[in-house]
Amino acid sequence: MKKRAIKGVNHLVFKNLKEYQSHFGKQSKPPVQKWREAKENDWVVADDGGIIQLLKVSNNIKHPNDRPNYKLSKGWCRTVVGTFLIKDNTFMDTDFDKHPNRYTFSTKIKNTNSRVYKREKATRKEKEFATHIVTGQSAVESYMKSFKEADEGKATKKAAILLKQRRIMSEIEASALEVAKELGIDHRYILRSLKCLAENAGDDNIQLQAIKELGKAVGTLGQTKKVETGVVGLFQGFSQKELEGASRPVLTENTEVE
Repeated sequence: MKKRAIKGVNHLVFKNLKEYQSHFGKQSKPPVQKWREAKENDWVVADDGGIIQLLKVSNNIKHPNDRPNYKLSKGWCRTVVGTFLIKDNTFMDTDFDKHPNRYTFSTKIKNTNSRVYKREKATRKEKEFATHIVTGQSAVESYMKSFKEADEGKATKKAAILLKQRRIMSEIEASALEVAKELGIDHRYILRSLKCLAENAGDDNIQLQAIKELGKAVGTLGQTKKVETGVVGLFQGFSQKELEGASRPVLTENTEVE
């Protein structure tokens, strides 16, 4: 018999039926032979003959990338050893060594947090996070809404990590450009507006600043500067109502396996 603790509670894994009955008694409820048909909290016989309890069972599963192997499964179940797709070809085992992380289907991933840094393409939740950012919501609020995170402290740390990832900033930039396009804002608009300020503003300081920005944009002041089209450059000064009215629809996302 082996055991592992989750949040201070020990969960047992039995080698066989004899060991199971020795612990619970011969009159105890027998484990379910077909683990794919078992319910949450049932004890089941794994494919390697071990006996283990299903701690969590879900019949609704969708991967962020809609991978076919996820769609074809009936759901998933989690044990103290690992998490398994409910499919005919899934082999449920009771070997802790084969599951470095019990919360993933993979037998190779030890730390799921590392994928945040290695991932090249944004997930649907990350895209939703970026959309919330563009519409003027704080990073923390955006993370809590997109990832269904109730803990503000965790949301603060995780949002900060996401904002350091290139794929997230690229997504925010792309979202911002979409909003800018719908608002009719482009390079021509920005340059024309600066020119108007430089020529017609009644305040000398505003005129001077506008001329400086124009000079930087066209490279006449010795420093070439790309006209900003991102969140900082385009969205300072716009109201929350204007941004929300022009923003693209917020993407929907099913919660991931927990």
